[in-house]
Amino acid sequence: MGLLSQLLKHVHSASNEAADSARDADIKADVTLCAPVTGTLLPLEEVPDIVISEKVMGEGVAVVPESETIVAPCDGVISRLLPTNNAFAVRMPDGLEIYVTFGVESMELKGSGFTCKVSLGDEVKKGDPIIVTEPRFLSDHLKSTITSMIVIKSSAKIAKVTAASGKCHAGVSPVLWISLQA
Repeated sequence: MGLLSQLLKHVHSASNEAADSARDADIKADVTLCAPVTGTLLPLEEVPDIVISEKVMGEGVAVVPESETIVAPCDGVISRLLPTNNAFAVRMPDGLEIYVTFGVESMELKGSGFTCKVSLGDEVKKGDPIIVTEPRFLSDHLKSTITSMIVIKSSAKIAKVTAASGKCHAGVSPVLWISLQA
C-alpha cells in the first residue's frame, strides 16, 4: 500500500471514529460504561456460550480482545471475584452490578493464564487494571477469548441497555449505556 493510500485510510478511519463519538454522545442514559478491554465489539448473541448469548444473566456487550489487560468499566467496588481469576463484578454506588468474564470455558484452566490485580472489596476507578491475561497461552487453551460485559439483571430496575459496535479502547471508549426505570 502506498503512502497516499495509507494516509487516506488513516484520515477515513479517524473521521469514522469521530462520527461514532458524535453518535455516542447523542445517547441519553443514566449510566455509561467503558470497554473492559481493547478490541472489537460484538453483540452478546455472538458469544459461543449459551448462558451469555441467551442473556440469562442480563444484557451487555462482548469484545474480541486485542490487549492483555482487563480493566474496570466503571467506578465501584469489586463485589465478585472468581478464584479462577477469569471473571469479576463491580458494584456501582447506585447498586448496578457489572460482570466481566474472559473467554469461554476459561474456568477449567483454574487460574492458569490470569493474574488478578485486585481483591474482593477493593474500590476501583474506571480504567483500573483488574486482570492481566497471557494471550498466547489462553488462545491455545480456550474455545474463545471473547470477553463479555454484562449488566446483572437483578442489580437494579433496568429499562434499557444500548450497546456500541466497532473498535474500542479499554477504560476509554464508551460501549454500553444503561437507562433505569423511573
